Amino acid sequence: MYTELNLDLQAFAKRVYDSILYQSTFYNFLNMAYIGELRQTGAPVIEIAKTDDLEVNVRETKEIQSRLNPALVTYGRTVVDLTELNMDYSIRVPMMITGSDIANAIQDAADLEDAAIAEEIDEYGYGKLASANIEEKEWNPATKDDYINLLNSLKADLFNKKITRDYRIGLGATEYANFVSALTSILKFETPEGVRGVTMGEVAFIYGISAFEINDNVLDGVVGYFFNPIAVVGDTFMSAFVQHNNPQGFPGYTVLEGTVSFGAAVVKPTAILRLVEEVSA
Repeated sequence: MYTELNLDLQAFAKRVYDSILYQSTFYNFLNMAYIGELRQTGAPVIEIAKTDDLEVNVRETKEIQSRLNPALVTYGRTVVDLTELNMDYSIRVPMMITGSDIANAIQDAADLEDAAIAEEIDEYGYGKLASANIEEKEWNPATKDDYINLLNSLKADLFNKKITRDYRIGLGATEYANFVSALTSILKFETPEGVRGVTMGEVAFIYGISAFEINDNVLDGVVGYFFNPIAVVGDTFMSAFVQHNNPQGFPGYTVLEGTVSFGAAVVKPTAILRLVEEVSA
């Protein structure tokens, strides 16, 4: 990826983006139709145009006996601003590091910067979910069977709202550990997920639901969320990535800098449920 001290900035930005996708747990919430491709050009927004629901006319007879009244197709429009969170991407590496070591030094510094960016995105994203107008459901299981009953109840809730697939649950780290222990004791060691739960301490997919762990510190009193990713739209926008060798003020260094912006919005609140120990009155 590197040629001496001259970076392929396009490839570097793509590497940063892929790293953020991997490290940010909030990206699990985002509609996959709008992520995965590096955004560097054009307006830093995602525009969503959706056809509104249409009514179906039901006749009493097979024959058409009256004038047809075609339904008017209307559209809803939502614009998600990708510049609500703006972060500096800046790393500085001594030029005295030579040969392949310079590539390793830049890689190490970039890894640390990527992790910090992902943490900021998670802070922003979970704060966005906490302030959104989302239906709350009680999550306070006392027994192993309670976990199964709660999962089935949450699935039924979304299914009855015509959200019929791709169910996901994200739980805070402490509750996720309890969740894995409870399910593993039910699944036993004979099943692949049981083996994974015992040996790796995680249950990635169970009862048609993808599960993942969230840092407790970003949830702020919330146990977690049950959702389909059509609920949330957002992404990262990269801009102004440049490299400087021996820049003024930093002689003897290679400096790489740019701007990483992020934005997201809950666009379909019916497709996400906030899980709390006790539903507020």
